[in-house]
Amino acid sequence: MLLTITENILYFISGFGILQGILLAALLYFHPKSDRSVNTFLALYILSISAVMTMPFTIDLIGWKNSFFLMPLPLIPGIFLYLYILSFKETITWRKTWPHFIIVFIFLFATYFNLSTISSLYPEAKHIPVEGLKRPTTLAILLVRTIQNFTYYFLSRKALGSYQQSIQQLFSETSRIDLHWARFLVNGYIIIVSTFLVVFPLVLRFPEYFNTLLLLNMAVATPYIYMAAYKGFIQPTIWQIQPGINKETVEQEMNAVEQLKNDAANDQGSKASKPKLAENKIDEIIKKLTAVMDQEKLYQEPELTLQQLAAKLECPYYQVSQAINDGMKKNFYDLVNNYRIEEAKRLLLDPKNMNYTVLSVGFEAGFNSKTTFNTVFKKFTGLTPTEFRDTQKISSVPA
Repeated sequence: MLLTITENILYFISGFGILQGILLAALLYFHPKSDRSVNTFLALYILSISAVMTMPFTIDLIGWKNSFFLMPLPLIPGIFLYLYILSFKETITWRKTWPHFIIVFIFLFATYFNLSTISSLYPEAKHIPVEGLKRPTTLAILLVRTIQNFTYYFLSRKALGSYQQSIQQLFSETSRIDLHWARFLVNGYIIIVSTFLVVFPLVLRFPEYFNTLLLLNMAVATPYIYMAAYKGFIQPTIWQIQPGINKETVEQEMNAVEQLKNDAANDQGSKASKPKLAENKIDEIIKKLTAVMDQEKLYQEPELTLQQLAAKLECPYYQVSQAINDGMKKNFYDLVNNYRIEEAKRLLLDPKNMNYTVLSVGFEAGFNSKTTFNTVFKKFTGLTPTEFRDTQKISSVPA
């Protein structure tokens, strides 16, 4: 009786999650403020997870012998997750997409022949027999699936890290576009994948509970779908928050700064890379940059970008980026925010500003939110602005 109640609860949770996943995917795609070049892939990611969650229902309905076409479904979410993160920095075309699905079709044929063989060996079995699950072919198929899942997990992490490094080469304020929440998205995906690795040995041990264990695996995804959709709704893209910029421009700039970074790492240029700057040119750009920052205080512009700084210096943006990276050993984000922190420290120590709030000091220095100000200040000084001001007050008191 307990098992029946458990199954009913799991059926309800999974069924509700499937329905909500389909609705949320549709909302993401058709939302009037949705950027479809990005949210299409998040919608497909949520939809593919929902499709995977239907597996226990469908297997129960049509029987395990006819379920071969369901087996490739767990391969698909990882592909869309990777393409979603990648779409924030480049245009995803069909030519870039279709190679990722080759393994899905190979997997479809492999599972078809494997299930056909098991069906012929055990024609009377109502549930997939343990002997069939233990076959070398079955285990090999599941191993390939697991490897593919983990491969796309690591590809997604790498794409996320690359994106975050690139935006710090181009923007001085990244809190709205840094995709830090996407770590939850990527880590949640691997948790769902890992849950299956825990469930599968239990299926071998208790094959009569195959559907129940599979439902348990799927139910884990329900709250995850809600969070993924919610974050997708509120996540803007770079070209949505930067006036006068489009995705093509972002892609070009990110490719350029990544090429410079790769060339620096390899210590050699490629045919597609920009020419390496001479030392005297780097020194010239740095001198002009320092003068502009000190005299005009460009860092006080909260949304300052590399393009804007380059325009002020009358130099190509990739040359300015190279000068900052090679000559100053910093990225653009750290350069500008270091100026902001020094200005904030000066303002915090000025007796004339003792009645000013910490937030007003942050705004004056060029930050546009309290959270960003606190986070960046602590990164550079090891203290929050309030702690810094209090420490200085204590040290200034005569012994």
